[in-house]
Amino acid sequence: MATLSLDSLELPEQESALFITQTDLTHLGTIGTAWLVVTSDRVFRMEKTPVGEEMVASWPLNELAEVRIEELVDASALVARHNGKTVELIRGSSVRSLHIASAQKRLECLAEGRELPQIEDKIRTCPKCARPLPEDSDLCVGCINRGKTLLRLFSFAKPYRFRLIWGTVLTFGMTLAALLPPKLTQILIDDVLSGNKRHLFLPVVLSFIGAGLLGMSLHIARARNVAYLSMGVVIDIRTTLFNKIQQLSLAFHDKRNVGSLMSRLTNDTGALYDVLVDGLPMVLQNGMLILGIPTVLFFVNWQLALCALAPVPFVVFAVNRFRRKMMRVWSRYWHNWSRLSSNLSGVLQGTRVVKAFHGERREQRRFERKAKDLARSGYKAEVAWANFFPAVQFSMNAGAFIVWWVGGLQVLNGNMKVGALMAFIGYLAMMNQPLMMLQRVIDWTSRSLTAAERVFEILDTPLDIDDARDAVPMPQIEGKVVFKDVHFAYEKAREVLHGISLEVQPGEMIGLVGHSGAGKSTIINVLMRFYDPTEGTIELDGVDLRNIKIEDFRRQVGVVMQENYLFPGTIRDNIAYGRPDCSIEDVIGAAKAANAHDFIVGFPDGYDSYVGERGQRLSGGERQRIAIARAILHNPKVLILDEATASVDTETERLIQEALETLVKNRTVFAIAHRLSTLRNADRLVVIDKGRVAEVGTHDELLAKEDGIYRKLVDMQQQINKLHESFMFSSGGPD
Repeated sequence: MATLSLDSLELPEQESALFITQTDLTHLGTIGTAWLVVTSDRVFRMEKTPVGEEMVASWPLNELAEVRIEELVDASALVARHNGKTVELIRGSSVRSLHIASAQKRLECLAEGRELPQIEDKIRTCPKCARPLPEDSDLCVGCINRGKTLLRLFSFAKPYRFRLIWGTVLTFGMTLAALLPPKLTQILIDDVLSGNKRHLFLPVVLSFIGAGLLGMSLHIARARNVAYLSMGVVIDIRTTLFNKIQQLSLAFHDKRNVGSLMSRLTNDTGALYDVLVDGLPMVLQNGMLILGIPTVLFFVNWQLALCALAPVPFVVFAVNRFRRKMMRVWSRYWHNWSRLSSNLSGVLQGTRVVKAFHGERREQRRFERKAKDLARSGYKAEVAWANFFPAVQFSMNAGAFIVWWVGGLQVLNGNMKVGALMAFIGYLAMMNQPLMMLQRVIDWTSRSLTAAERVFEILDTPLDIDDARDAVPMPQIEGKVVFKDVHFAYEKAREVLHGISLEVQPGEMIGLVGHSGAGKSTIINVLMRFYDPTEGTIELDGVDLRNIKIEDFRRQVGVVMQENYLFPGTIRDNIAYGRPDCSIEDVIGAAKAANAHDFIVGFPDGYDSYVGERGQRLSGGERQRIAIARAILHNPKVLILDEATASVDTETERLIQEALETLVKNRTVFAIAHRLSTLRNADRLVVIDKGRVAEVGTHDELLAKEDGIYRKLVDMQQQINKLHESFMFSSGGPD
């Protein structure tokens, strides 16, 4: 086998490498460094072995065809056809998916004789810790400043600044009230019981009671104030997070699952309540005690104070180290919680599929694995705390032992009064309590600040679909749509649309046809501005969609999809979703126009009938007609019909077609249809093939092209229909 050194690139016959792609899996599927080296004539696969780099395989470049990406388990492979067989060029883990996609795009360009594109496929890493950075973000989760996170939490409390000030005053009062009893104990023992100030006995006892009542009252007032403050702040955070999720584009939601987002809206924001209600008030109160008690101790006896506080520096150092460890532990815990929520959400939404394919046991095992992962991470956190807390407690008690020894000797030698020693011991005992509570606060803040970072990660995500600074208001549109050399890729290096150019006049109906995966739905997605083109522009009435106010645009564009989502609620609520303030007469009128009124009034509750989760109480045709009624009531100027009559019976299709005929009048319409016959009335048909406009014309014009793509699609569908009719005839027809 020929040798090939990656370091010096000593290629056969002095060839030069056009590009090199590095991955992290070998051809055996094991972890290791591998390279795909492409020259003008050949493609080499190299892997690192104990003796250096070795060439595993090579193929002539011009003999490779149908280069594609094959998805594996948590990995992907770049494969191609060679001599009638599928060969694997290179493979890599999910971390290297962008590199695999870049190599595919470059090989396609070489096969088509096009210039190699400039693709940025380097993995971006944090300059501090070298962790991979999230896509479209320069924020490293591992290097986030927790102090800034805490301050940012406080920024949500700005509307409640007077509550914060009042809470600080109450906390200061509680601290003073807590410092009174030991001093009163000293007075009672040294001056009242052992001295000549017996007349102060009743006032001192009453002072004990007064200090207790004052502390209790201040504690109740502070707790009520904190509860109100925290409730308001958490509601604001949760609402802000929900609003941000609503504003983010589908590109964001494509990379997130429902369970993960629900976990951030519920569990993560709920954890913030813990730190705001328990953590921060406790830090403030016990922080004041930690500052106040040592001051008092030095006034009572500075020698004993030094002995008592000797373990504190070691405790502070240990606490700081422990806090950093717990941040990592709880970060893993919340990650496992998110995975569990995601799995649960997917299974609950796909219950019908699970039962249909008898997947209950498989899903049970999968859920059990994720539940165990969550339990193990939680167990690890609790064990760490269980080991740390007693050690800190013993260290603090060591100071008390020293005080009893040194203080007892001073009392015996007459250098210190018993009351002063008892007061000192009382203050020292009070010192232990805030220190112990602050240890527990570390546990709360570790959980909550980790959750806060997950929340802020969403809040900091930039909006890629947003109003431009100079956005043009368009309260009324005509409906002229122009695609100008539109390119689009859902992922970098995987372009789906390649230079779509099309001009559609107001009121014109355009039918989009093509093979599955040709790019029809992607055209609809960019037209609806669910995504923005990566290159080129889409203009509405001569204005780039990106320069039109989103509110005006959404209000005048409607869509009817193949699988229309119905919200849990009544039929009336779903029809009026686009115009919630409309009258029942308007709802009924839209339902009649959509041929939905007759079946709606057949329900016991009529328009107040509950549709169930995702509209499961209705048939597919009924859901479709409600969606059409919703679009009619929305009254859009530009209408999108995405497989609106697919997967329904003939009678239901007839009713839907009649409703659509009403809906499309005087509107610019883009229609995708499963049955090509339903597009006969379109003004023009646009045939999409591999992300490009292949043919444009009327039904008759395209059908006249004997070797045209549309003609082949029609012939293929007619053959399928004949086979279906033959099968139905031989089986005696449907039951």
